[in-house]
Amino acid sequence: MHIQSSAEKRRSKLVELVKSEGYDDPTAMLRRAMSDGLCPSICMNEGCSYTAKYEGDCRDGWCEACGENTVVSALVLAEII
Repeated sequence: MHIQSSAEKRRSKLVELVKSEGYDDPTAMLRRAMSDGLCPSICMNEGCSYTAKYEGDCRDGWCEACGENTVVSALVLAEII
């Protein structure tokens, strides 16, 4: 059984978020996220794919599906912020 490192988990969740937002290219989504007030964000819990819009520096947004503060913005996942 492979245990994902923190960096692998961030990359995997970022790819999932890019697809759920309808982008083929993460760069396009990240550029848009940098210019908008709210940023695509995703729950970091295993097996949860909840997405929402949060501030670009969000590291602990509320997940409506899990009921925990586990949502992280795309800009944080990409280590831009």
